[in-house]
Amino acid sequence: MKTHAACRAGLRVLVALAAALALDAGVADPARAPEPDHIRGQIAKIEGPTIVVKTADGKMINIDLVDNVTTYISLSKGSFTDVDFGTYVGAVAVRLDEFSPIVRDSLSWLHKGFELRIIDEELRGIALGHRKWDLTPDSIMAHGWVDDIEIRVLSIKWGPTDQEETDVEVPRNVPVLKMSLADRSVIKPGVHVFAGAQKSGDGKYAAGFIFVGKDGIVPPL
Repeated sequence: MKTHAACRAGLRVLVALAAALALDAGVADPARAPEPDHIRGQIAKIEGPTIVVKTADGKMINIDLVDNVTTYISLSKGSFTDVDFGTYVGAVAVRLDEFSPIVRDSLSWLHKGFELRIIDEELRGIALGHRKWDLTPDSIMAHGWVDDIEIRVLSIKWGPTDQEETDVEVPRNVPVLKMSLADRSVIKPGVHVFAGAQKSGDGKYAAGFIFVGKDGIVPPL
């Protein structure tokens, strides 16, 4: 399987979210909005259209939820057994100093995953590619379809050539989550969130996208 198109349903939402999630793509796009700040924490309270997020260091950050702008994504428990050839996935990982066990025409570095997200079909095509990520200084994020599997190593394919793939080992002790398009009903006090929000000149944040953990899940992004 070499190419995949994003699902037509919800295309406007996907394009907006893909643009918001795109980091260090390597091509300058002056029309693209500035990269949003990443805010990780737990919703302490809700005040009308504004959520108050308490971060790990105790800060309280107000983030506005904007109709027809904010995209909501839910993260629920998944299983590695649900992964198959062609499944659209995403992972945050770091590169190891060893080559992948997956045999192909060219050697690829092996990456160790912090998490694996199995992405619903209606979100296929979201944030396609391999780019830097800010979870750790040397972390990356890869989105694509599963092109090969070797025990717990996945080849995440994001382009037609052998170089356009990222091999990620998914340890048994890291979370495997299901990523689904959601709506504002998932916003509740106490849930853990990861938000991409733009800060305006007056210091207020407006959410472009927000990942919400269901059933006590903490987004590992």
